[in-house]
Amino acid sequence: MYRLMDLSSRAAYEKLLERVLSRVQSRGTDRGERTISLTPEIMHEQKQTIILNFRQLADALGREPQHLARFIFKETGRPGTLDSERATLSGRVSDEELGKLLQLYFKEFVKCPVCGGIDTKIVSEKRFRFLVCEICGAKTPIRKI
Repeated sequence: MYRLMDLSSRAAYEKLLERVLSRVQSRGTDRGERTISLTPEIMHEQKQTIILNFRQLADALGREPQHLARFIFKETGRPGTLDSERATLSGRVSDEELGKLLQLYFKEFVKCPVCGGIDTKIVSEKRFRFLVCEICGAKTPIRKI
């Protein structure tokens, strides 16, 4: 079954194996990992908080602006409105609080819990919603907002 290799073919095999492994490892560290910049432009006007670049944030996350707005309105406990490019919340919301909410949304509704990829989509099946990863194919249940 097993044949013994002579030393020259064994050395050639090991050299070839090292070359293949070095190429695989160099590609493996670059697994398509990307980052998303979530820096909201906030303006406080009287008793309102206005997120000026709201649509850009939703587009960067790959989600519908209505979904992101519902999440922020519910988590802050404040009513708000969504215009074409911006979202307005009643009351003052600090920059830090809004940044934490965006990070929480990213972790819960965008990032795949299995592989950490960000190429995901939200799919509804009957009464349930799932986060489906387009990289690894994982299907994770998520809560309804």
